[in-house]
Amino acid sequence: MPETTVTKTTSQSGDREIEQYKTTVPKALAESFGLEGKKLDWEVKSGNKFELTIVKDE
Repeated sequence: MPETTVTKTTSQSGDREIEQYKTTVPKALAESFGLEGKKLDWEVKSGNKFELTIVKDE
């Protein structure tokens, strides 16, 4: 499975600073799960693991 890197971005909104983190989903995973435009739910599982769940369309 490919590894990806997390990137931190910072921007200003009025008088506050906004920090966000982003990563890239490997193409094969994104295509096989049909992730384009999907909402994802993130849940911490342990100190070094999290679970990503595709939110079902209503």
